[in-house]
Amino acid sequence: MNYTQVSELCQNFFPDLSPSELAGMIHGLFGHGFVVETGRWQQQMSNFLTSGDALPEPALEGLEELMAFTQKDYQPDSFSIDLVKPEDDFPLEQRAKAIGEWCQGYLSGYGLVQAKEGEKLEGEAKEALQDIGEIAQIEFEMDEADEEMEKAFMTVCEHIKMSALLLFQANQPKPNVEADNQNIH
Repeated sequence: MNYTQVSELCQNFFPDLSPSELAGMIHGLFGHGFVVETGRWQQQMSNFLTSGDALPEPALEGLEELMAFTQKDYQPDSFSIDLVKPEDDFPLEQRAKAIGEWCQGYLSGYGLVQAKEGEKLEGEAKEALQDIGEIAQIEFEMDEADEEMEKAFMTVCEHIKMSALLLFQANQPKPNVEADNQNIH
């Protein structure tokens, strides 16, 4: 899905969210281990987005499409995150604001998934979450765009992608080494 499609979804059903914020929230859910379960995700998304009010079928269809679009980013053959943001022909200030909103949404989605007992981020994963939090507070003003600012923006976008992938990896279930050792006899 592109920015325009997610924007239409937000305008029609989630007017309090920006397209980047909604997309970031879905990424945050997946990044913290949210599993799409048939028959349950609709109620979970209703709880997250509308405090439990039932979502109309077109909203659910749009969310399902966005979730499928997002989930593909975390497949072993992909591992390339698509940040939903305005296209490159939009002013840099607008794109930077959208990246901040994506990070805000990511943090919201990440926080919606209940942590497993004893789960604690450490090292690079902890830093990645802190970085996303800092980028969420981005304030960007400039008189005119220049090549250096574009490069800096692209670097920040790549850092966000890597941070989200790192968090996804950190939140994957750990293999049960003890059970594996018992089966080796």
